Amino acid sequence: MKLDPRYESPFNPQFGRRPDQFVGRDLIVNDFVSSIGHPNDPNRTTILTGIRGSGKTAILSDIHALLEKKGCLVVDVTANDGMLSTIMEEFTRKAKTLFGGKAPAIKNLSAGAMGFSFGIAVEDDKAQRGFRYAVSMALDTLKQKKIQTVFLIDEVHNKTPEMREFAVTYQHLIRENYGVSLLMAGLPRSVSDVLNDHVLTFLRRSHRVCLENVDTKAVAIAYENAFSETGRTFSAGNLKYAADATAGYPYLIQLVGFYLWKTGKTRFGKTDVEQATVLSKIDLFRNVHDLLYRELSVKDREFILAMAKDAEESSFGEIRSRLDVTRGYASKYRERLIEAGIVYSTSYGYLAFSPPYMKEYLEEKLNS
Repeated sequence: MKLDPRYESPFNPQFGRRPDQFVGRDLIVNDFVSSIGHPNDPNRTTILTGIRGSGKTAILSDIHALLEKKGCLVVDVTANDGMLSTIMEEFTRKAKTLFGGKAPAIKNLSAGAMGFSFGIAVEDDKAQRGFRYAVSMALDTLKQKKIQTVFLIDEVHNKTPEMREFAVTYQHLIRENYGVSLLMAGLPRSVSDVLNDHVLTFLRRSHRVCLENVDTKAVAIAYENAFSETGRTFSAGNLKYAADATAGYPYLIQLVGFYLWKTGKTRFGKTDVEQATVLSKIDLFRNVHDLLYRELSVKDREFILAMAKDAEESSFGEIRSRLDVTRGYASKYRERLIEAGIVYSTSYGYLAFSPPYMKEYLEEKLNS
């Protein structure tokens, strides 16, 4: 028997899927979607950065759904070896819908674009054609039908030559006035590597959005609305407690909401919020903080473990003293950790952790 949709949880802590309760990202989504078809809009080429769990992939999913409803051709891929072939395969698949399945093959493409089929045939041409040629031919067809093409690329980095080839091709497409837009998303350090790549310097002119935590007041409103639709309520104090427990971090918003919903209760007390928070932290530590920690170098780890000894924010001078290193040496790792989104500067000479409950996670490391 199918459950009444009103009683299915709108909270989804799984990575890679847009939750029904998608809080605090509307402006980012609207800015990009409204830029489509406007060549001078700076949002037309946008780069999203944020640590794990900050909602990057959910934003891509939201934009994908909205743009397909508007009749755009959306090419949604992950940056990796083989991404160029995947892009061409996406063009082919979408073409069958846009052109009623009548899509003759473009022949004589190089391996990166093999199998491409869109609506134009190239005959009596012995030359091998590459990715830029194939995309341009496809876009010529789309231009005739006034269809905008949007590239969504997740987990962007500069470790594969195909990412460079795509980016350089995109630059040429912009110059040639094709109806294309691009939204890329990645971890802070990976995006930094892309922007500092000598081949990809033009991407520095892209509009950049760093995903910050959501205002907990907005979280409280979202919780109240989501739960009240099925007759579930909080006291004002417990609603604030639940919202504050998330620290406005998108993954935690989903986790806390999910575990509260799972109780099946119609009124949530303080104990319910506390239990939901404990369960949420277990998932957060395992699915986010463990990954963040493993990605750090030994020296990076020493730096943040030294920070974890402080009750609140940490003095840079005190960290240096604990590590017994020079200012220049400590500064190098401070900048690396800021770039990676692990810490941030609260004021001159003071640092704090960016991911919520990172100090608590590290305290467990120190005591284990």
